[in-house]
Amino acid sequence: MNTREISRRLLRIILTVLVLLLCLTACAGGGKGSAGSAGAEAEAAAETGQVTEGLPASSAEQEAEQEAQQETLPAEASSQEDSAQAETAAAKDAEPKPTVVRHKQEGKHMVTAGDLTISVPTTFEGLEMEGAEFSGDDVVVRAGRKGSCRLKYRGAFNSIRINVTNNTDYDMAVRDCTIWGIEVASQEPDPELTLYGIQMGATRQEIADVYGEPFSKTFDDENHMSNMVYQFGEDIHSNQIVMIIFKDKKAVAASYDDFDLVVD
Repeated sequence: MNTREISRRLLRIILTVLVLLLCLTACAGGGKGSAGSAGAEAEAAAETGQVTEGLPASSAEQEAEQEAQQETLPAEASSQEDSAQAETAAAKDAEPKPTVVRHKQEGKHMVTAGDLTISVPTTFEGLEMEGAEFSGDDVVVRAGRKGSCRLKYRGAFNSIRINVTNNTDYDMAVRDCTIWGIEVASQEPDPELTLYGIQMGATRQEIADVYGEPFSKTFDDENHMSNMVYQFGEDIHSNQIVMIIFKDKKAVAASYDDFDLVVD
């Protein structure tokens, strides 16, 4: 092999190496480009991921806020309910408690209804002078029969009733008859509505503590109803009767009747 041949082969090797180096450089540059592209894509993906992850994070925060609000609302509602119950309890405690005051027996059996005082025996003219307003006082009562009318109390005619009797031989209006009884009633405790010193809402024991044991008493445990009857007058045979009716052991109605004024 001569010198020229050797030189040609070396030149080929050098050219081959150069080509390889160029290829390697190109590949490296391409790889770097790929890596850069991949990095860019990664960064973009990261940014996208941040945005994408940001949305669920925001949604999660909103859900957390909603849950907190839902937890807060029942708590606030419960607090408001407790406050309302406390106010109701305080209002009840502030209300006057029903009491029983022994009535002075001076021939007058009084009912108090707010500012109105009704004494029995009385007349319709006397009641009108005290400010009473009636409903049904013009209704005709047959001879020898009984009738009644109602008095206005707290803007209504459902709490006080006047009972009358027609002891004549001819028919007449309620207002012209003899008043022999009076009734009061209230399903709710009402210290301003009293009969014979007994307030509506008073208990059986409170009445017994003031007036002693009644002449008679009956109980209807099935309907949670009961009554106590007191007789007032000169002797045990007196026909002046006070009856108190109870529901769940609290007075809801009371009546005074003077049967001596009723002629059979």
